[in-house]
Formats: sequence, structure tokens, C-alpha cells
Amino acid sequence: MNRFSSCLLLAAIVLPANFAFASPDVDFPQNGASYGGKVRSGPGMQYGQSGSLFQGDPILILSGTGVMMNGYEWFQIRYRNGQTGYHWGGLFCSERPYPGIYEVCAGRPQVQNPVPQQPTGQPSTASGVNGRNVGVVRHSGGSFTHVGNGQWQEADVYGTVNFNFQEFGRDEWSVYLHDSSRNVTLQLDLYRRMILYAQGDAPRSDLYAITDAFPMRGQQPVSGGNVAQPVGGDTVTVQYTCTEGLPMTVTYVRSGNGYVTYTFDGSPPRRLEQVVSGSGARYSDGSYTIHSKGPDLVHEAPYGSDTCRQNQ
Repeated sequence: MNRFSSCLLLAAIVLPANFAFASPDVDFPQNGASYGGKVRSGPGMQYGQSGSLFQGDPILILSGTGVMMNGYEWFQIRYRNGQTGYHWGGLFCSERPYPGIYEVCAGRPQVQNPVPQQPTGQPSTASGVNGRNVGVVRHSGGSFTHVGNGQWQEADVYGTVNFNFQEFGRDEWSVYLHDSSRNVTLQLDLYRRMILYAQGDAPRSDLYAITDAFPMRGQQPVSGGNVAQPVGGDTVTVQYTCTEGLPMTVTYVRSGNGYVTYTFDGSPPRRLEQVVSGSGARYSDGSYTIHSKGPDLVHEAPYGSDTCRQNQ
């Protein structure tokens, strides 16, 4: 063995195993956004959970740890109300590219212009508007308006129409739109007050928060809140306790084709449609899935899965 090879061998023995993965301080801190998941007390799955992040939650990436898992590094982060913890790099995006982080966040321009005044004669709130009667949906960057015969137009804050959509479905919660020229699908979700976007066969993801919604001309708002609630006899609500003691509340709705709405560890409500299942009941939107059988439930999300059991 020559002297150069001996030196390399000695360096490999003396230097810590994670040396090659240590994150240089020059890259941090930097901003990022979580795709949802657990914050842990240390850099690895063996450490207990110290918090939770939801999809889109902003984070400040403080430093890398050099600890790798499945090709991504564990990072120390600061998140909600100044809390700190450790988050796996496969579960978030960063402001600037960095090895060990899943991807660079897709920035969307922040519109600083004021939202135009509501059209004359329309109510200033979305009370009683749901997926069956909605005709105008507004967000911080513009609006979507039903113009007749299932046609919708997307306009910016100045009222300039940029895109046209064809409506292909409605239910109590949402309107579903498609732009064939770009192969883009939108869901105007009145229950979660979110506009979801997908291109091609990709799963839908949150695009804009809905700031206001109004019924179509000639339609009257329904009573009882912002969305039509399912009839009590068609629903059952079940409380579960999941991995690491996290709570989940699931409401099963039997009307129509069947669906569930649920919250997980305080997350915003999410709706999943019932899909074909070999055994038990299965609900999914392509990104999130619930599979329930008897008192047991499995919750699958982009960041992993949790096993849950019905509370007694």
C-alpha cells in the first residue's frame, strides 16, 4: 500500500462518518416550506415527535445535521411561534437548491394590488354558498366566474380574462373545471376554501386560498353556513388515536358515492372520495388515503403513513 492510500485510509478512520454530508454554514439559514409531517426532537426517526407541520407551512432552515435517510438529510428548523426541531429534507422545499433537500420551492408572485370591489348587488360574504350554487370565486390574485353553459373564466385583479375552463362536475363541496388547451384541472373547494390545481394526471395540490364566493345569478344562498352540510342520518363521526398519540377525527358520509372528511392532529379539514377497496373501506384524493376496517385505520400521506385505532 503506497503512502497516499495509507493517508486516505487513516482519514476515513479518524474523520466522523457524517463528515462528507455536513452542511456548510454559508447555505443557512434560508426559508422553506413543509409538505407536512412530523417535527422531531433529534435528527432521525428514533427521536420522539416534538411537533407537526401541515402542507404549505413556512419554515426557516437553520442548519444541516449530516444525518442522512433515504438520500435526504435531516435539518434543524424553526417553525410556528419560534419553535425549533428537526425535519427530514424529503418533506420540504427550500428557497435555494441544496443537496439533501427535496426541491426548490415553486414561488408564486405575491399580488400587492388591492382586490377589486365586489359587483353591485352581490352580498359581501360567502354565507350559504356551496358547490351546487357558486358562480363567483375570488382569491388574492383574481377570480373565477361562471359565464353560462358550464363555461368559467379566470381573471386577474384588473378583471382581464386570462384562461377559460369547462365545468365537468359539481357536488355539495366543490366545482371541478378543466382547461383542455393546457390539460389543467382545477377544483374550487368551498369546504376547505381552497383552489386546487393539477396538470395532466398529477395529483391536485393547493394553489390559492379562497377569499370570497358568491352564488350564480338567480341562485339563492342556502341556510346553515358556508357549505351544505350532510344530513345527520347519513353521517357518523369517529375519533381515532394514531401513531405517537396523534388524534384524528373522521366523518363518514354515506350519501351519494360516499366520502369522508377528516382532521389529523389539528390540520385543516380534508375531503376524500370513496374508491374501490378489496376489503374494508378506502377513500382517496390521489395524495392522501384513508383505509378503514373495523376499529383500525391507516392514514397515508405524501410524508408517510400512520396507523390509527378507534377510541373506546
